[in-house]
Amino acid sequence: MKTKGGKVMNPTDAYRKELRKKELKRNKKERKKVREVGILKKDPETLREQIDKLEMMSGAFEASVF
Repeated sequence: MKTKGGKVMNPTDAYRKELRKKELKRNKKERKKVREVGILKKDPETLREQIDKLEMMSGAFEASVF
């Protein structure tokens, strides 16, 4: 494996780099799965209430600014 500079990388370092790359890819998939599960677990009615509350707050803020 070559580096950006064109030099040949030590085989041990190349192996570690490849393992790290695979680990990051696997972690990325796991994080994505956790995010999706977290979103699906939330109650839609609670989310709607939070959205309505935030919209009311932003409307009140805009009215006080002008």
